[in-house]
Amino acid sequence: MSENTDRILAAVDAGTEQTVELLQELLRAPSVNPWFGDPAEISGEQAVQDVFERLLRELGADEIDVWEPNADDLAHRADGPGYYPGRDFTGRPNVVARFKGTNPDAPALMIQGHCDVVSVGSLWTEDPFGGERKDGKIFGRGAVDMKGGMAAALGAIAALKQAGVQLQGDLIVASVADEEAGGMGTLALVDRGYIATAGTIVPEATNLNIAPLCRGILWGEVTLHGRAGHIELERRPWQEDGAVDAIDYGQRLLNAISERNAEWAVDPIKNHKYIPIPCQIKVAQLDAGEFPTTYASSCKITFNAQYLPVQKDANGLGSIVKKELEDLFTGFVTGDQWFDEHPPTINWLVDADCGETADTEPVVTQTLKAALEVGLDSELQGCMSHTDMGLMIDSGSPTINFGPGHMGIAHQADEHIYEMDLAAATKVFAITIADLCG
Repeated sequence: MSENTDRILAAVDAGTEQTVELLQELLRAPSVNPWFGDPAEISGEQAVQDVFERLLRELGADEIDVWEPNADDLAHRADGPGYYPGRDFTGRPNVVARFKGTNPDAPALMIQGHCDVVSVGSLWTEDPFGGERKDGKIFGRGAVDMKGGMAAALGAIAALKQAGVQLQGDLIVASVADEEAGGMGTLALVDRGYIATAGTIVPEATNLNIAPLCRGILWGEVTLHGRAGHIELERRPWQEDGAVDAIDYGQRLLNAISERNAEWAVDPIKNHKYIPIPCQIKVAQLDAGEFPTTYASSCKITFNAQYLPVQKDANGLGSIVKKELEDLFTGFVTGDQWFDEHPPTINWLVDADCGETADTEPVVTQTLKAALEVGLDSELQGCMSHTDMGLMIDSGSPTINFGPGHMGIAHQADEHIYEMDLAAATKVFAITIADLCG
C-alpha cells in the first residue's frame, strides 16, 4: 500500500466509533416510505433528510441543495422509468451536497443512495428505530437497506478530511427519497441535472461485493373472476346461474406460473453471468373468497417478476416482459367460455428499471481493486433486486452498487448490520473516492 493509502486507512480506523454513531443517528430517524401505509409518525423522509443535511454541512460540503420533487414537473419523463403520476413529495425532500475538488475540469464522482425504508412489519425483538448495538451488530429498519451504506460513505468522507486528502474532482453526495416504491426521487435527481461522469456508487447492500448491474422488478396483481354460490351444494352449470370457483382458476394459474418458472430457469435471456439465480415470477400474496360456505367470486394473485437489462424496452422499462406475463395470465386456460367472457384483470403496480455497467469501467475496476487491497474477498456479483442504478446509467454515469450488509437480512424483523462490515465498507469507499477523484 502507498503512504497515502496507509494514512487514509488509519483515519478510517480512528473514526470507527463516529461512523457507528452516525449510523445509529440515521436509524433513529424513522423514514418509512409512505407507500407502505405505516403510521404517520414513522412515515416520510423529512426527519432523516434533516440529519443528512446537518451531517453533510458538518463535513464541509461547499454546496447543498434541498428540494421536494414534484410529479407535475417530471411529467415530461412519464414514458420512462421512475415516474408515477400524482405522487406526493410533501415533506419528502431530496438532499444533494457537493464537495468541490481542486480541478474544476476533472470529472465528478457521485455517492447516490436512498433514505427511505420499507414497512416495519412484525416480530421485532429490538426497537426498529432504536439503533441498538449488540454483539457486534447494529439493529434497525434500514440498517442494511441502506442507511448502513450511506453511513459508511459519510464515514469515508470524514476520514479523507482527517487524513488531509485533497480531491481533484468534485464529490457529489445525494440522498434521495422514494426508492422503495419505484425510484422517483432518483428521477428528480437526474432531471435536476446531477450527473457524475467519473461514475456513481450506490451504497446498496452487496455483502461487500461489487455489483455492476441490477435486475428490473415488476409488481403486479392478476385477478381471476368467478361467481359466488353455496359451496356445499352440487354446482349447476354457470349458464344456469351456477357458481364459478375463482380459486380453481387461481390454482391452475399457480401451476402455469411454476411451469413458466421452470422454463425461465434455463432460458439464457433470463440469466446473467453475474447473477446467481434466474429471473422468476414470484407469488407474494393471495387474496380469495369471502365466506367458508361460498365459492370464491374472485382470486387475486400479487406477484413480483424480474427482468434483465437485455430485455429493457426502448424507454428503459419492462414492457417486453409485461407482455409475456399478460399472455401467460390470459392464455393459461383455453376452451372455457366463462373465462373467455370474464378474462383476468391485470393491474401493474411498479416497474422498477434495471441497469448494467461494463465491467471494464474504472468505477468497477477501482472499487474492486480497493476492496481486495483492504483484504476483502470481494467479487463481481450483480444485485438480484432493484436499485436506482438504471436511471444513473441512462443519464450518462457509469454506476455500480457497493455496500455493507446482506440483502437477505434487509426487510426482515431485527434487520441488522455487522460493525466489521461497516468498517470494511468505509475503507473501500475512502480509497475508491481518493482514486476516482484523483
